[in-house]
Amino acid sequence: MQEERERGRIIGLRKRRLETAAWAATFIPLLAEARLELPEYAGRGEPSRQAYADWLNQPIRKVPSRRGGKWSSETMGRLFDIHMGLIDEAEQEFDIAIAIIRFKWKYADPDARMTLTDEEVAVRNDRARNINDAYRLSAELRGQTYADQDIPPRLQIVSSVRKKRSKSMNKPVEVQLSLL
Repeated sequence: MQEERERGRIIGLRKRRLETAAWAATFIPLLAEARLELPEYAGRGEPSRQAYADWLNQPIRKVPSRRGGKWSSETMGRLFDIHMGLIDEAEQEFDIAIAIIRFKWKYADPDARMTLTDEEVAVRNDRARNINDAYRLSAELRGQTYADQDIPPRLQIVSSVRKKRSKSMNKPVEVQLSLL
């Protein structure tokens, strides 16, 4: 494993994620202003995505989209759902960092393993913070409040510290399935 290359990938992912989040955050005050001026859509409490797009495309504003073009309901949808890409990149960072820790774990002495355990805890805490930051940004873009939450169990990763299985555990086990 080339740790320097992998750490470089983490830095690149983090830089791209932070730039994207900073770009999206610039729309929070604009969208708050739009919510005051635009009528709500279908009783949802907020305007339609197309209404937001039309508002941003007005000649007095002419706010360019991410790629410099006009806003559409699809580009507004991508802006409102930006948390999914941010979480995906945070997960990639996490996966790379955990792979580095697991690789080092194989060759580490007991003292180094304690340090690696602390590093793993820090990586997991960063992951949780990054996920909550992404959800918070998405909520703020929609004009909602967000309270930090525990990471859902489906996103939690089992610890990288694993015990070897005994040979008796590897025996095939018969399982009876029931349709009732």
